[in-house]
Parts: sequence; structure tokens; C-alpha cells
Amino acid sequence: MKSLSPLFIILLIGISTISFAQVKFEAQLGGSNFLGLTLNTAYDIPLEKTGNHHLVPSLGVGILAPGWDVPTVIIHAGLNYKFKNWGIGGEVSGFTPNPFWGNTDSYDFVSMIVYPNINYTFNFKSGWYLALSGGALIAFEKQPQYNDSRGNMIYAGDAIPGIGIIFGHSSNCKF
Repeated sequence: MKSLSPLFIILLIGISTISFAQVKFEAQLGGSNFLGLTLNTAYDIPLEKTGNHHLVPSLGVGILAPGWDVPTVIIHAGLNYKFKNWGIGGEVSGFTPNPFWGNTDSYDFVSMIVYPNINYTFNFKSGWYLALSGGALIAFEKQPQYNDSRGNMIYAGDAIPGIGIIFGHSSNCKF
């Protein structure tokens, strides 16, 4: 029972920090999505009282632009450190055939793209914002293994420059 007390304290501190987070809903084009669009939710978690330093995790889901072999679903996750309007961080997007429509037999797109980036946010009135990012798109493909359903992710080639555009709305939220 004594071992639960440090875990409880850490959990309580984490919940109280998140309770003063700023909730954001956004649409992202490009970035780790390559030529796709995701709808994300993100949280500005303050790291100090002045509000200049934030940790910004994000999660989202979307689709790849039409024109590939099969309709493709994107699962997006990111983590950024933000100082005032500047940010640095990384995103990762996983790509999989859409289970609801399309032929899932042929699939020629990469399995995952990692996107380390630098970004800047332009804030507008009433909580709207536009963020621009630039970084490298690093692709990985799943290499199947005999008798192993998991497989390994292998580097798929050259890293290429990429950009991302995010348009969203933020609201102060105190739970």
C-alpha cells in the first residue's frame, strides 16, 4: 500500500496540471500527413505560471488525398514544446487501408511518416489560429516477417523536406 502513495501523488500532480490546459480543435494539412488531412485535438499544457512555455500533445484521425491505390486512413499523434508562438517537436502518422470502402488487396503507400519540425503560430481574435511548420518527412515501411504478424519498420528512403498547415480554434478550459 505504501508503494501506491508516490504513484497517487504523481497522478494528482498530472491531473492538476492538465486541468488548466487550453483545449484546441484543429484541421491539419500536410506535415506528417504528407498529402492528407487530419482533424486533431491538442492541449496546451502550461509548464510555468507566466504561460510562455507549453507542452502540446495532439491526437487525430484523417484521410490521405484521393488518387492512391486504395482509400487510406491516417492516425496522427504529435508532441511539441512551445515558447510563446514558436514551437519545436515531432509528429508521427500511421497509414492503413480504409476498412469501410475500397479494395484492401493492393497497398503501395508507406506505413508511417515521422516529421520532426519547427513551427510558428499566428493567433487571431476569438481563439482562432493558423500554424505553419517546416521539417523533414522520414518514411518507414512495415517489413513482414515469416511467422510473426508484427514485422519490423524499416527506413523507406531519403528524408524529404515537408511543410504543414494547421487551422484551428482554442478555448480556455478549466475542469
